[in-house]
Amino acid sequence: MDPIDPLEGNQAQVWDQKIENLSPPKITWPPSGHIVLISPHPDDELLAAGATLATASDKKTPITILGVTNGELSHPYLNESERQELGKRRERETISAYQTAGIQAERIALSAPDGFVSQHIKEIQKQLEQIIQKDTICITPWEGDGHPDHQACALAAKEICSKNKVPLFASPIWLWNWDNPKDPTFPFSEAFSFQFDADIMRRKQEGINCYTSQIQSEDGYRPVLPTTFLEHFERQVEVFLPVI
Repeated sequence: MDPIDPLEGNQAQVWDQKIENLSPPKITWPPSGHIVLISPHPDDELLAAGATLATASDKKTPITILGVTNGELSHPYLNESERQELGKRRERETISAYQTAGIQAERIALSAPDGFVSQHIKEIQKQLEQIIQKDTICITPWEGDGHPDHQACALAAKEICSKNKVPLFASPIWLWNWDNPKDPTFPFSEAFSFQFDADIMRRKQEGINCYTSQIQSEDGYRPVLPTTFLEHFERQVEVFLPVI
């Protein structure tokens, strides 16, 4: 099975028991210090941590989003100029998503080529070195998430966070699609769940709905992220794994 083909993957309900059995965080979540989230593609931050970011924004917590790519390869049938326009559109969708969800964050766009983040790890690390502070915590996709760009971002963050003694937390995105709930690769016993109220859930969902290029059918093609995949992110729970 292709781990990032949402038409081949798990239904959301197969994860119910695993998620219900997760422990709450042992620290205050979201943390009160500076939050740095590394988002491989526009929309990853809302899917993985939209509720965390919205809650932190309500508390006036400083947030920096490092947007690594513009997500221009999400529609592989486009030509080069159309892909560039799609990247710009996805950036506009992200700005709208933040506003709709009430997320106040500085967003730094690296514009690394979508699908080739592994060739730009040093650029990510250089940027991280510039933005981390004494009270920073970092969030990135889980290293084993199944997407090469997610893995590259995780590896880049792990080295810099370890070097600077910055707490690092990983969040699953594509894992929900491909992992085996009966014998998962993801270490659920070490993870925790952040539970939030219905208003934060509404804001997260309305933010995700701003990514129309991803969730709506266009040009006769199916949505990049169909409803069955998005159901994984309709829970009032976000999952994080302490890494460092």
